[in-house]
Amino acid sequence: MVEVPTSPQPEHTTIKPTMHNQRTPPPSGTLFVVATPIGNIGDMGERARSVLAQTNYIACEDTRRAGKLLRLLGLDANEKQLFSFNVLNENEEARKIIASVQAGQDIAVISDAGTPLVSDPGFPLLQLAFDAGLNVVPIPGPSALTACLSACPLPMNDFRFVGFLERKRQAKSKQLQRLLAQSVPVVCFEAPVRILETLEVAIDLGFGERQVFIARELTKLHEEKIFATVQQVYAELTKRARVVGEFVVVFAASDDADAYEASVLATTFAAEGISPSAAARLIAQLTGLSRRDAYRLYMAKTATNE
Repeated sequence: MVEVPTSPQPEHTTIKPTMHNQRTPPPSGTLFVVATPIGNIGDMGERARSVLAQTNYIACEDTRRAGKLLRLLGLDANEKQLFSFNVLNENEEARKIIASVQAGQDIAVISDAGTPLVSDPGFPLLQLAFDAGLNVVPIPGPSALTACLSACPLPMNDFRFVGFLERKRQAKSKQLQRLLAQSVPVVCFEAPVRILETLEVAIDLGFGERQVFIARELTKLHEEKIFATVQQVYAELTKRARVVGEFVVVFAASDDADAYEASVLATTFAAEGISPSAAARLIAQLTGLSRRDAYRLYMAKTATNE
């Protein structure tokens, strides 16, 4: 038998198509939301310090305060790119931050003090970050809210946090009237220039005997905490030549149906234009409120309706 020689089989080569104008996108960076001290540098966590040390781009409310913080942490602020991110420019800056993170940059977001986004700028940024599928990493730490609640003698298993109250008295009166009728404690932040007015409005609304806990200058040298009635706290603060420091205020939950009913009656009578003396007499008769407190409550409602 004649053996027929076979031709060698050609090698199979896989030809990869040439890709034109296509690049692999760089891996996205990480957006760190970093809590910073509210008054005591010793409260800065090691993890938070490490993130700020390793991140070259830091978005902050105030670049000067951020630079001071970095120096206190032993970091060189000149090696960082600090850029302003506050309530005035957050919408515009949020888009720039997102673009940088998408390009692979790690960026840390800090506020002037405490945990970002808790009554601080940042909501548009976080919304865009999650819409873009970016990695957002919270670095927990100091917060005036949680610091206050941890020392509060009121039951806080359930509460309503509202951030800063309305600035204008009439709007604040309407807000407090609604909030202090609730069956849970109400927690708010307040500035030193407005704390007396806030307590005064609560008194005018008939909540002078409501328990309140206030915490001032938390974690700082002159930290102060007072637990008393709204009327007593107001009297104490009015004795002072000057009220300073940021406040966290916790109003006790409403457990007095008469106080709520009195507030509703006063609102109704004020809308109907009933005379102050007649309204105070009726409110006192129908609820447990004294005629004096009923009169003050009615006059507060009248001012609110003007």
